[in-house]
Formats: sequence, structure tokens, C-alpha cells
Amino acid sequence: MKSRLIGLCASLFFSVPTAALLWLSINRQLTYVDGGFLNSNYLLGCISVFALIGFVLPQLFPSVLGWVWRMMLKIGL
Repeated sequence: MKSRLIGLCASLFFSVPTAALLWLSINRQLTYVDGGFLNSNYLLGCISVFALIGFVLPQLFPSVLGWVWRMMLKIGL
């Protein structure tokens, strides 16, 4: 259990900036298209999902985060 908590802390080091960049990029795109804005609950939800994946599936977390980064780069966020 202790190693999972350490892994969770390490995953938050990478997932919080990823979630913030994703949230900011989506909000930037929404302001161009719709004038809309996602509130901070979506940011907290994204961080929670990343934390849950990092805690429950620690071996899968780097692959998921890598996939998110590749998709962000591919679509130009």
C-alpha cells in the first residue's frame, strides 16, 4: 500500500501539469468557437481521473499519459 501511495504522488507530479495544459487548451479553443468556458471542476475531475488511474493501474499510467500527450501534440493543443 505504501508503494502505491508513493506512486500516486509521483503520478500527480506529471498528471497535474498535463491536466492543466489540457484544460487550458480546451478552454482556449472554446473561446474561439463558442465563447464558452469550462469551470475549474473539470480541471479537478481530470486530475482525479489521472490520480485514480495512477493508483489503481500504476503500470498502465505511463502509457495512458503518453497517449494523452501524443494526442495533444497530434491535434495541436
